[in-house]
Amino acid sequence: MCGIAGIVRFDQPGSECLPALRDMVRSLRHRGPDDQQVRAFSFAALGNTRLAFVDRLRGAQPMTDGTGRWSLTWNGELYNHEELRAELADRWQFRTQSDSEVVLAACALLGADALPRLNGMFALFLWDDLRQVGFAARDRLGVKPFAWRQVGAEFAFASEARALLRSRPRAEFGAVLEYLVAPFFSGVEHAMFVGIEYLAPGQLLRVDRAGVRVETWWDWTPVEEAEAGSEALAAQVQRAVRRTLQGESPCAVFLSGGLDSTLLAALAKPETPPAFTIAFEGQHAFDYAVSRIVRDDDTPHAAAAARELGLAHEIVPVRRATLAADLRRLATINDALPAWEQELAQHHLARAVSATHRAVLVGDAADETHYGYPFLLDPEVVRTPGNILSRFGSPELAAGVTASFDAKYREVAESAGWRWDTPVAQLCATTYLIVKRWLPRLLHNGDVHTMAFSVEARVPLADIELVETARRAPPARALGKQLLREAARGLMPEGARLRAKSALPKDQATAAVYQQEARIALEESADFLGAWLALAPLRELASTTAVLTENERSLLFRVIALHHWRCAFNVGQP
Repeated sequence: MCGIAGIVRFDQPGSECLPALRDMVRSLRHRGPDDQQVRAFSFAALGNTRLAFVDRLRGAQPMTDGTGRWSLTWNGELYNHEELRAELADRWQFRTQSDSEVVLAACALLGADALPRLNGMFALFLWDDLRQVGFAARDRLGVKPFAWRQVGAEFAFASEARALLRSRPRAEFGAVLEYLVAPFFSGVEHAMFVGIEYLAPGQLLRVDRAGVRVETWWDWTPVEEAEAGSEALAAQVQRAVRRTLQGESPCAVFLSGGLDSTLLAALAKPETPPAFTIAFEGQHAFDYAVSRIVRDDDTPHAAAAARELGLAHEIVPVRRATLAADLRRLATINDALPAWEQELAQHHLARAVSATHRAVLVGDAADETHYGYPFLLDPEVVRTPGNILSRFGSPELAAGVTASFDAKYREVAESAGWRWDTPVAQLCATTYLIVKRWLPRLLHNGDVHTMAFSVEARVPLADIELVETARRAPPARALGKQLLREAARGLMPEGARLRAKSALPKDQATAAVYQQEARIALEESADFLGAWLALAPLRELASTTAVLTENERSLLFRVIALHHWRCAFNVGQP
């Protein structure tokens, strides 16, 4: 697990890029405290900041082959590296036991054809010093990030957009608007800064003297009617967890007591991973009947699962007294802007795990690829993308500002062949949108919050075997994660297997702090916020007399985050 960075310029030697590259790598040190390296080539310079798990002594990056032609910097874990190593051994002289060299060999020998063979999470850049061309790629679901920009003759990339900021940045108007109106779909297509792009999940990028070209190497294509068996899925889940437990450091697990995290904890039990569960102040007394996505208190369910599995269990308490400071930290850590209040839980969980562990298993990707979200059961909600947005509320925009995201998200699904014209097609179209937008945002948040504390989040349910099986599952059979629940029978505690979906907890008692912080934001960043939002309604919500709904609390959270993000990165008007 690493932070990656690089610069390509065809108008000067790569060595002249090293001062700027060193600054980029320094800004990513939290992603890899074990080692930081930069190397120059003909017209490129590559950097890496390493969190080492496999072949710690010889797996340093950037890594160059014995001929000096091919060089790689990459971020991720390759779970089938031993099988690929054996396959490529007659064509490549391996010098290390690292998965990094397997990625280097596969991409050098096979080019883009290597990508479907890589079972793991990755963002990579390969430089061919002989042909003077670069090749970048990102994994299927977007577990690992890849930001890039091109200004004049310079192409640059990094694991986080912050590393690409050379001068005072400006806010990307459309990206911030999407964040305010549809936060769970935002920060995927464009970065929040003008001029910076994200390589999308399943995309590859080529850079040479002719310029930059982006292609799709993999796409999620749900099948309306197909066969998928729970027995095969059960075997695949077990293999996926075993794969992700490899490496030279033990894993912890984030445990909610629900299906996904408990299944991972149960299958990882031979390694006895300690379990960590979030607990907000007063969480046991929250009114879950008024929450759209958090259905009940995780802590008793997680405690019961940990007891049954014989796992050490740590409750991670979150005190409201730290909330104002936490909000500032979130906006500094997440340069794509904090999208969900649940990022507070991710932040505190990652910090707690980092005291004892360098890797943690997370249950992300199950709901998105196995039809797990409860709103999918409501035919009216999935009838149009606009109905999904309406379910989570929308702010009143500034005069003259309009947002037509319903049409935009329809086009995302329709470009893949889903027309929203039958109930089954609507389910598939909605799931396609969730996999292409919601899931990458969720994975981005998980990555930046764990890596902020030098912890690797491993996502077994993003295993390529599992993803392919989920893609072929008929919606009628898979809805509500039915197929996954069947596959989990006998592998985990029955209470957790049957527990209804409940999202990662968030604090229901934040209104007073949010209102106080929002008043400060509306005073100090009025001109900035006013580019997108009508300020008068926000001031009413921020008043001490206003009683906030869940959606209104979420809106104030985003307003506060936008203010702190502007301050943290000195962001100029759009």
